[in-house]
Amino acid sequence: MKIISLGLLVTLFLSAATLQAQDRTVLPPPAPEFKGKIGETYKDSTPDFSPALPLTAPKGAPNVLIVLLDDVGFGQLGCYGGPIDTPNIDKLAARGLRYNNFHTTALCSPSRAALLTGRNHQAVSMAAITEAATGFPGNYGSIPKSASTIAETLKQNGYNTLAFGKWHLTPYTAYTAAGPFDRWPLGMGFERYYGFLGGETDQWAPLLIQDNTMIETPKRQGYHLTTDLVDHTISYIRDLQQTSTGRPFFTYLALGACHAPLHAPKEHIEKYRGKFDQGWDKVREETFEKQKKLDIMPPNAKLPPSNPGVQAWSDLNADQRKVYARLQEVFAGFLDHADHEIGRLFTALDELGIADNTLIILTSDNGASQEGLRDGTLNTDRFRNYFPDTVEEMIKNLDAAGSASTDPHYPMGWSMAGNSPFKRWKQDTHSGGNTDPFIVSWPAKIKENGSIRSQYHHLVDVVPTILEVTDLPAPTSVNGVKQQPMPGVSMAYTFNDGSAKTRKQSQYYEMLGSRAIWSNGWKAVVWHKKDTPYTEDIWELYHTDEDPTESNDVASSNPAKLKELQELWRKEADSNGVFPLDDRRYERVADPTRPVAAQPRDEYTYYPNTSIVHPLAAPQLLGVEHTITAHVHIPQEGAEGVLACTGGEFGGWSLFLKDGKLHYVHNYLKLGEVDVVSPAVIPEGKHTLSVHFTPTRKNLKPDYFLGNVVLSVDGKPVAEKKDIKVAGQYSAVTGYGLLFGRNSGTPVSHQYKVPFTFTGKLEKVTISAADKPFSNAK
Repeated sequence: MKIISLGLLVTLFLSAATLQAQDRTVLPPPAPEFKGKIGETYKDSTPDFSPALPLTAPKGAPNVLIVLLDDVGFGQLGCYGGPIDTPNIDKLAARGLRYNNFHTTALCSPSRAALLTGRNHQAVSMAAITEAATGFPGNYGSIPKSASTIAETLKQNGYNTLAFGKWHLTPYTAYTAAGPFDRWPLGMGFERYYGFLGGETDQWAPLLIQDNTMIETPKRQGYHLTTDLVDHTISYIRDLQQTSTGRPFFTYLALGACHAPLHAPKEHIEKYRGKFDQGWDKVREETFEKQKKLDIMPPNAKLPPSNPGVQAWSDLNADQRKVYARLQEVFAGFLDHADHEIGRLFTALDELGIADNTLIILTSDNGASQEGLRDGTLNTDRFRNYFPDTVEEMIKNLDAAGSASTDPHYPMGWSMAGNSPFKRWKQDTHSGGNTDPFIVSWPAKIKENGSIRSQYHHLVDVVPTILEVTDLPAPTSVNGVKQQPMPGVSMAYTFNDGSAKTRKQSQYYEMLGSRAIWSNGWKAVVWHKKDTPYTEDIWELYHTDEDPTESNDVASSNPAKLKELQELWRKEADSNGVFPLDDRRYERVADPTRPVAAQPRDEYTYYPNTSIVHPLAAPQLLGVEHTITAHVHIPQEGAEGVLACTGGEFGGWSLFLKDGKLHYVHNYLKLGEVDVVSPAVIPEGKHTLSVHFTPTRKNLKPDYFLGNVVLSVDGKPVAEKKDIKVAGQYSAVTGYGLLFGRNSGTPVSHQYKVPFTFTGKLEKVTISAADKPFSNAK
């Protein structure tokens, strides 16, 4: 037995008491004064460690785990009446609470910003996704330092902080290996991170970040990102527990599921074969009836008519039904697989003996996505180039849907069913876009297990809830920066009082021009049609306390209430930085006037064994006259491998050596590869190997360029091909930009297997490009 002196015990106790008593509204707090005694030697001195110790978390503070699903609608989880098996999420609901009146911003980055900062999305400059930033305060696409995250607050109050999965809060100008990193996860309060920065990634071959470093895409057999994220989450939490520091943790797990691309193991997809053949209209009705039986919806609720633009299932032909049903099976398999992996995490918490005092929150960032449009797709890059695949094309490759050779999304009819019983979908301010499942479990404190809560709440209320349950104040200053106020209301009052009156009084919404305001049981909402005058918008009014599905528009019979809410919306919009309204979508993302990460140069130089250069940080080459030159040394035995490439399976280009010959392959949206190849083997020695592209024509909708390609060896042309078709963009969302000396992710060309690392010596690659894209105008 170790014997500790009474004096040391007193010193440690006083140090801990001093730290606990510190003012936590200013982070980091000033170091406490030294209260020991300094004598001539240590023998006649008394130590005081408190000035050197970090703040400890309040006594009994719980661990906090947030699991954020992506594009999962209100009516898709089993415990919300949905048709997809989610037994592990259902189990979480059975040991906690389900909320049926919880709301988000209706879009990805804005919801994540509101969730982590506790502020409205425009108030933290996140009106849309980061890639759609504009030069206005409400939409810089960069969270200000005056809105620190809950992770930063908890970290400075004695918590370990971990983040995994999708981030999508990094400014578009920081998607580089050079940062700046202050708005990557480790710069915003998290101590560890493993995941992907952008809005989506290939689940079979993701572009990954670990802490502040881009890492290689995993290549192991059977790899899937959801499994990998949960593996890392479990491993990191185990690391924390076995060190026995006593520090609680805050863990943020944001899955890619179920955002496109819809990727899932075959066995999870096959489980649902034939289960959606009745179509989306019937599934929507069945879900609504289950929701009533589960008390998710009141018995007098009405199911609104189908959303505009969705065909009745009975009007579809046989091929449409076959394709549409299969794409829904793929989505179901994706969510089913995510539930399985989430279950492993919950089991790990149980095995570690920490589940009882862990507050778990599970929700989604917005309603189910309509971005698959009428038919869905097996290649989302075709959508982005205004050239979607047809039912006739998809039916030929349907069995591969969900595999690594596809990049699928489902039709918007299934999104309508997934948002049952609400109107509209992701991106909209009607309830289908911003009403989501929200489950809370905290066995140590929540006793009404399996109950339902109907109080009105929003993502901005999550941070105040966490602060209350951890017994921490909202900081007024963080790292020397005065903090914006938080408009949210803690939800903790609902944990053990289902009959409590909603404490939240109002919540505004704006997304891509559509607007809404909720206040004390009433909601005014307007859907804005892109490219039409805002003065033509028609506002609707619903008494949501009595009409939760927004089925009975009472605007005409209650104009005074509508005017009151419109005026309140305007007041909230003014104070949160909503204006100017902006209804642009792809045009907003593709705005050529927006600053970019890379400085313009006459020539860019790149090197092998370096990180990928994200499309947002790379020189624009598609539709631009340019030359790519690889400076190589070919050994006596010859060499092969990729010299430079961008994109992957679903579109891109690659310059490589194979069988001793120089190849330039252009993969146009997986519709075919054009291969330009040198006639002779490249001999031993130093060489410059080049490809020059000259655009000759531009086409819009579908977006592509035609151009001529010339291959050169040591400055002499050796091969050419005319009228190569080049898409307007490849992998702009997934981030597979320029890479040198290898092809990570998926292969641009099936003439090789990734990574097809160059086996000779690649000194450098230089790129020179025109300063603007080609135009047909003379």
